[in-house]
This record gives sequence, C-alpha cells and structure tokens, in this order.
Amino acid sequence: MSKSSCQINKSCSSYTQGVKMYGLKEKDLKEIQKKHEIQRDYLDNHNFTTATGQVKSLLDVSFSANHSKRYYSEIINKINTINDIIATEETQYQSIFITITLDGFFRDFLKGKFLRYDESKHKADIPNNERFGFLRDKITNKEKFTIKDLYNVLNFQLNRFQKSNIFKKIKKDGYKAHYIRVCEPHKKDGVPHLHLMLYVPTRYLETLKEFYKIYFPAPQNVKPLDKNLDDGQLKGFQWEIKSAPAYILKYIFKSFLNVQNENELDYLQAWYIKHRILRVVTSHSLVPAWVYRKIAPLEKDWHYLTDIKINFISEWSKEDDYIRLEDEYNRTLEYQKGIYKLYYKDRIIKEFGTLKEDKPVDVNATINLKYKKKIKDPKIIIDGKPFKLIYNELIPINKFALLEPAYQKKPIIYTSNIELYRDYISMENKDVDSINLLHYGLVKNELIKRKQIKGEILPISDYQISTPKIIYYDDNVHSKDLIKNENDSNFILRKINY
Repeated sequence: MSKSSCQINKSCSSYTQGVKMYGLKEKDLKEIQKKHEIQRDYLDNHNFTTATGQVKSLLDVSFSANHSKRYYSEIINKINTINDIIATEETQYQSIFITITLDGFFRDFLKGKFLRYDESKHKADIPNNERFGFLRDKITNKEKFTIKDLYNVLNFQLNRFQKSNIFKKIKKDGYKAHYIRVCEPHKKDGVPHLHLMLYVPTRYLETLKEFYKIYFPAPQNVKPLDKNLDDGQLKGFQWEIKSAPAYILKYIFKSFLNVQNENELDYLQAWYIKHRILRVVTSHSLVPAWVYRKIAPLEKDWHYLTDIKINFISEWSKEDDYIRLEDEYNRTLEYQKGIYKLYYKDRIIKEFGTLKEDKPVDVNATINLKYKKKIKDPKIIIDGKPFKLIYNELIPINKFALLEPAYQKKPIIYTSNIELYRDYISMENKDVDSINLLHYGLVKNELIKRKQIKGEILPISDYQISTPKIIYYDDNVHSKDLIKNENDSNFILRKINY
C-alpha cells in the first residue's frame, strides 16, 4: 500500500511498515512470530512415551505462557483460589488496586539521556546489584536503558515496598498479604507499568496508603482519583472496587494469547516475548505449584487442595517425590515416585503409573550444564572514564559504551579474507611492542587455516609474552659462558659496572 493511499484511507492497518506499537515495528513482529513458530513446532514434533504407554508431545506437557493452554487455566485457578480463601477468612480483608508507574524522566534513559536524573533524589530508586541489574552503573557510563531495565526498576521498587515496615507489621500480627500482579506496556513506546490487586486486613489500609506515597511518589501515582470527590483514593491506590477478581482479570485477559484458537501474535504478545517479561505473578499459595502440577492427574482444583492444606491432613516432600492429601470425607490423594492412588477410606478406588527406580548416584560424575550463569564483568572507571579489560590491556570505551574505533574489530571468524589479511599486514609492519600479540596469533592462525598464507598453526599460548629473565655479569665472567646452559631464550643480559 502506498504512502499516499494510506494517508487517504484512515482505516489503514496498524501493521503498516514502520508504524510502532508498544515500541515495536512490523519487522520486530515478524521476527518474533518466526521464532515463536519454530519453538512451537519443536515442542509439537518431539514426542515421548509415558510410563502408562501414552505417546505425548513436549507441547502436551508444557506450561509455557506462550504455548500452553494449561498455564492460562492454572493462573485462573490460582486467582480464584486466592479470592476464595480471602472470602472465608475470619478477619475482614480489603482489596486494593495499585498501579505503579515510573517517573517521566525514565523514558529519557531509553535514549541515553540522563539530564533530568538527580542522583541525590533518585539514586535510592534505582538498583545496582546482580538480582535487578547494575543500572546505576549504566547511568554513570551513559549507557542506554532497555525495556527490561525499566521493568527491573519497577520490580526493585516493588520489592522495597513489600519489605517495608508495614508488611513486616502485617506478618508480625499473624496475617498474610496476598497479591496478583500484572505487567502492562504503554501502547506507544512500550514503557512498562505494574498493576497489583493487593489483599490486606482492612485495619492496615490507611497506613499502607502512606507507605505507597513514600515508595512510589511519581505524580501520576499519587494524584487524587477524582479531584471533585475527597474520598482519599489515588490514581494509583484505589479500594472501592465492586469485583476485585473481574477487575484484575481484564488486564490478565489482554496479556495472554488464546493458544487454542490463535496462532498469530499481535504486538502486545510480541512485547512480552521480546523483552522476556512475566505476564502474571502471584503471591505464594499454601499449596506449591510443583504439588499442584504433580497431583493434577488426580485433582485439578487448587482451591480444594488448599482447603485440605488448611483444614485437614496434608504432607509432601519434593526430595522424596511424595504427596498425600486427605479431606473430611476420607478421600485420600496419594502420589509416590510415579504411582498415583485414590483412596476412599481404606479402599483403593483408582491406581495408575509406573514406579520410578532409584538410580545409584555416581558421586564422581561430572555434570555438564548447557547454560551457564553470565557473570558481569566488574566496571573499571579511571578518572571518570570507563575502560574494558581485553587481553590484560585496558581499552577505553566511549560514551556510547562501545570500544574506541581503533579497537572495534569483528570476531575473527566473521571477518572476510581481505580484511583479515590487511589486519595481518598492518601488524607485520609495526614494531612488536606496539601490537597485541594474542590478536596477531589469532589472525595468523586463521589465515593459515583458510590457506591464505603459508605457515604452521601454533598454540595461542606461544604468542604470550613472559617476563624476561635478567642475567647479570661482570668483567670477570664472559657473557657466553652464562647463557650456554640456558634453555629459555627469553632473557636479558646486564653488565655490572663497579
């Protein structure tokens, strides 16, 4: 469709080339859709046989939010359980709808602009640790933030709020705060914000609001909900809600793809996938997710399982692979090492599964992990300027967090023959003290491997410079006598003058 026709026809699709939604372009959507289809095809086409002889695909047993309808139903089940438990509590609980939005200046961080950042005011609101990211360091180095960085800032601020004195007080008084959290992006640029449905005993409402204003002071959070009505509610802190489950569910419905009826991702789904952002997070339930998923072949009602946990007999051990739940009607659900049993009183009603064999553990065995946790390199700042340690050499980094132009080299395996050869000739014509010998060795070995030059491929360690041995002598000893028994050629002779 031409640009002119698009201007005439106002009903042009939002998928038009170049148009952004949630900070994404059409090419982003296509790339994410392609990856999504590859993942789904892989899960759907890889099968295994269960202990009962059933053939299942990896997709059948997946709990992925992007592919499995089981995950969505599990979330709804858990939310209903939270609300049902609160409804049966003797203490009156208050549902509070909380919105957490970042200050406007955080949008500047996506462009690498930090003029509105005031360290004395904003430092405490930005993390600088392994869990949430070293984001204050990124500000120091003038590095652009990502959408995931802003999401981590929100999580950091929420984590501080949940560890504040008001939550400690609730726990000390013997109560529990329950919550359901949804992350949502701004429609134009994709900047995230959080929605929480928080449940706490009513007596803590006003104190909690004061803590909210302290921890989330952004103007859009603390404005009155209705300036014509002085009821104390804020835009980010509301409690007069008719149906708390329905209120939060409308945000949850938007965040999920209907995997049963839809295959095409939209921009919103692509945003969650691209930035690896969790759609829904809930407080810990009394029945852990691993127990629910393990016992699901016998019982899928999370609320029923929770009721057994609260009022009747329950025991489980993840280490022993064992679960036993007994309700008020003498109905017992039991799982142990692959065997499922359903009892009524002392009689077995149903039994299936195959016993898992205990395999001997080889204490000397080596476990090879496919993925390793990425360890962040320490920041090196000298006189206010950032550096990076490469081959034991400090290399300056410019304000865009890139190596200075002289050091901007492609990985050798992706360098063309002509580029590699020019680099090699350039180093050949320089003094040995002015070049990086390890890089020289890598380039030379690669050229030999590609049959561009002749020579022997040497271990890269042969190009490392070791500290020379200093041999001293005087007029009474001839220098040749000193070195004739030296096997190491890396030495320096120094004459002593008396």
